Amino acid sequence: MFDWSTLLQFHFLRPYWLLLLVPFAVLSVIQWRRSDLGKQWEPVIAPHLLPSMIVPGSQRRLFSPLWVSIILGPLIALTVAGPSWERGDSPFAQDAAALIIAVDLSASMNESDLQPSRLQRARDKILKLAEARGDAYTALVAYSGSAHTVLPLSNDSDMLLHYVDALAVGMLPRRGKAPENVLAISDKLLAARGNGGSLLIVSDGANEQSAAVFADWAEETDTQLLVWGMGKTQAQLDADAARGLAARAQPLQEAQLRAISDAGDGHYEQVSVDDSDLKSLLRRINRHYLLSEDSARPWLDGGIYLLPLIMLCFLLWFRAGWVLRW
Repeated sequence: MFDWSTLLQFHFLRPYWLLLLVPFAVLSVIQWRRSDLGKQWEPVIAPHLLPSMIVPGSQRRLFSPLWVSIILGPLIALTVAGPSWERGDSPFAQDAAALIIAVDLSASMNESDLQPSRLQRARDKILKLAEARGDAYTALVAYSGSAHTVLPLSNDSDMLLHYVDALAVGMLPRRGKAPENVLAISDKLLAARGNGGSLLIVSDGANEQSAAVFADWAEETDTQLLVWGMGKTQAQLDADAARGLAARAQPLQEAQLRAISDAGDGHYEQVSVDDSDLKSLLRRINRHYLLSEDSARPWLDGGIYLLPLIMLCFLLWFRAGWVLRW
């Protein structure tokens, strides 16, 4: 299906070459007048004898050097002007898609509603996400009552694996659940790269003050916020209990997580048993990267698509007698 938004992006990379249309138009008018034999002989032959005395030329037929030149001139001008309507890939695409992963290490991440624990499930999901991203730059931040950089932005997936495995509940100096402390660290890490990126909060809840801080942060940054909920909601825990699979656990604070996601103009995704949550987050990370890096992506020169037609027109001049008389 045709995307009508491409019409809004259509422009010429070298519009000044469109000035070639002026001399092409002048020469075409001159050739058109010169091909009219009646006008050429009007001063010499009497009007009543003129129709019988001249033999009409072939320049005004549809398939003639004159008509082909009239078509060829504008085609050449349009080609060298560089029509463009889409962007190509950035040469820095692999290096620019930065992601900050902030993992909650508060006590509730040891709950076992997700086997073997919420934190272990988060580790497994993060490693799959890193594997799917390949060599893209990723940083790791840990937080509870305070936030700390564990790994700065790096494209070494093996190093990320080592640090993710070392995460443990209780390793940070302050207890609590304050995801807003991650924001300043995230901005600092992304500023060092000189471009935008995404912040992924991996947690099972937030405090009542978090949403207001995320709202203020969203007004001052273009960083994409993603919230990954680790745990089961009260409804899911009740359903497990009805099936005899009851696990004593604090329910996932989905309302609080959605609140910081909405305040930060972000997206909330709850953990799933399959990879649907992972695929959803990957699509959003990649889409945000393409949008934020759009100005760095070069415009493609669409004039190349007109070259075969121009070459076919030029081949006609190898025909015997195919000339324009100047």
